[in-house]
Amino acid sequence: MENEKQDTVARLLALMDKSPGFAGLGGSIQTITRLGEDLDGGTRAITEAILRDAALTSKLLRISNSSRNARGGRNVSTIDQALMLLGVNTVKSVALSLALLGSLSHKPQSNQLHAEIVTSYFCGCLAGEITRMNAPRYSAQEAHVCGLLQNIGRMMALYYLYDDVERARALQAEQNLTEDEAIRQTLGTSFEQISVAIARQWSLPDVLQNSLAADLGKAPPRVVSTALVWQQLCAAFCRRVTDIVFRLPENREKIELSKEIEYFRLALQLKESEVRELVGRCLEDTDQVLAEMSFPCNVDQARKLLRKASERVMEMLSAGDSLTKMDNAIDGKSPVEIIQHVLRLIHDHCNFDRTLLCLPDSSSGLVAIAGVGNNANQVTARFRCFGAKPDLFRAIMARRTDTYIADVTTPAYAKLLPEWYAQLVGARAFVMLPLMSGGKLLGMLYGDFGTAPASAPGGWAQAPMAGWREILVKALAAGQTRPV
Repeated sequence: MENEKQDTVARLLALMDKSPGFAGLGGSIQTITRLGEDLDGGTRAITEAILRDAALTSKLLRISNSSRNARGGRNVSTIDQALMLLGVNTVKSVALSLALLGSLSHKPQSNQLHAEIVTSYFCGCLAGEITRMNAPRYSAQEAHVCGLLQNIGRMMALYYLYDDVERARALQAEQNLTEDEAIRQTLGTSFEQISVAIARQWSLPDVLQNSLAADLGKAPPRVVSTALVWQQLCAAFCRRVTDIVFRLPENREKIELSKEIEYFRLALQLKESEVRELVGRCLEDTDQVLAEMSFPCNVDQARKLLRKASERVMEMLSAGDSLTKMDNAIDGKSPVEIIQHVLRLIHDHCNFDRTLLCLPDSSSGLVAIAGVGNNANQVTARFRCFGAKPDLFRAIMARRTDTYIADVTTPAYAKLLPEWYAQLVGARAFVMLPLMSGGKLLGMLYGDFGTAPASAPGGWAQAPMAGWREILVKALAAGQTRPV
């Protein structure tokens, strides 16, 4: 594993050296980090550096004259005025974002990288605000840059090792792994370790290198006696918060954030209410500044895209269920392993917000047993349709035909939706597809959309969907599932 890690890092650094894309980013970051810590006496040097970059100059003037920053209707026409109005934090963030954005044109991974830039901006904003509030003796500007760079390893891997990252995603779907597990198995290293290697290669300041190498152990840190330690702990906390806010399912956000606040509470002097308020404010600030830059991705879009990349298939089967038994294996995999893999493929291919596998239960019931997507764990556990009162899902199941509901608020449909559906799911449109074998219904495949597609989706009986449905039918049949 160690040799594989070294090979991956060496290959990445070699690609960075010879590529015209991100290869020049190290110099840009070094320039950004050298921008003055305050404006007194340093304005001339900062202004000269900015004026050498036409794109940065125009963006800063545009942001300065936006409605959010305009003061008394005064127009900002010089970089000196922009610096005084915006502050160095915003200048650094915009400069780094533009340096990254300029290298992404026409890349297949550009949407993913745009989302990662959004997380970097948020992380920097949060680190600067926490330092300003809880440790004013240390540099908030430095904390901001440390936060901005926490994601650099992931972004570089996405840019230069895209095929490898895609292989990791395929492995993640096939074996139902976490993203980190799949990346480590594929690359032999983690995104965090790649960040450390890049910072060393670029000869970034010690404080930045140290902030990326935060192996903190299990015991909560207690004493912060130097700026170096503060920046390391603050950056590590903000990276973890960023991953929670942008990558974890929404229903896990509150409890996971509480855990991290408690872990860092003494070292960073954190109060939960203050941190939650800061997180909300930094999300809003990130959205506003990126909108003023005409950035191609906002906070909501980034969260949706990155959460989707981190999702795992959740299943609600007991250890004794026939679908989990290796006695019913197909090609060395239990039926539930096959179901997990295929559900993930369908979920990604169709771009559903949520994908569930439901089985007929007793004479007329319908129960979800596995799901992937937004709040899939909660929805799978709650998706239970029983009793004498009719509902839309069992009505569709009885038809045994592919069905697309374009708008669940249509009165004829809305009156048949269970109460829990609007509260927990809140989808606007959904698809239900029967899984049939010899005229017998083995299950129903459900996929939904938070916003209805511009045109009705289709191709459910064509490749690749037809093949995936057949695989699900074989897995369910092998598990000797509940008969209708």
